[in-house]
Amino acid sequence: MLNHIEQADTLNEALPATDCSTTEAVGRYGTRESPLAIDQARAIIREDFLRFAGLVMTQVALPEGHAFAAVPALDLEHQLTWFLGCEVMSSNAGLSLHGHPVICDDKDDFQFRIEVRYFHPELHYRNTPRSKPRVSRQYNEGYSAHLWVDQGRPYWGMHRSLIKGNEFVRNMPSPEALAAQAVTRLHQAIQKRVMSEVGTAIAC
Repeated sequence: MLNHIEQADTLNEALPATDCSTTEAVGRYGTRESPLAIDQARAIIREDFLRFAGLVMTQVALPEGHAFAAVPALDLEHQLTWFLGCEVMSSNAGLSLHGHPVICDDKDDFQFRIEVRYFHPELHYRNTPRSKPRVSRQYNEGYSAHLWVDQGRPYWGMHRSLIKGNEFVRNMPSPEALAAQAVTRLHQAIQKRVMSEVGTAIAC
């Protein structure tokens, strides 16, 4: 069975490179006048999310003892299909990547967790050729992501955010551009973590 890094490498090798403006990105997700068929909508959501996830998972170096979630309840396939097996419905509130300790210890003050929640551009689609057009992620002009990076025990008031400034990367023109911004911000946050051996912030 492939681990999460091997899965991400496979995903990136399997998908052709894309580069487009924000306007082109929106067009790929259909328009009010020309909505996508539901199968097209599901396929493009899957393709773009897996591309984004593969880039982030292979380029972000998590601290020792941490890994991206690969358990069925948190893996990429579950993110895409948790709501009735449909990528469109499952992605309406975002699709997440989770990084966490490999061995859980709720008394560890130095444990580290991240979540990267991905949002696709505004999507116009039809469930059937004759059905009324629908819209998902309305007003989301491009590819976006919300980032969380926390260190400390997993209880209220016992952890702190390591993200500095705006936690939301918004309206990027492609999954690649979004991943590049997310990776940069995640690395900046990871550098602010505190290590138990020295008790001070270190830069990697």
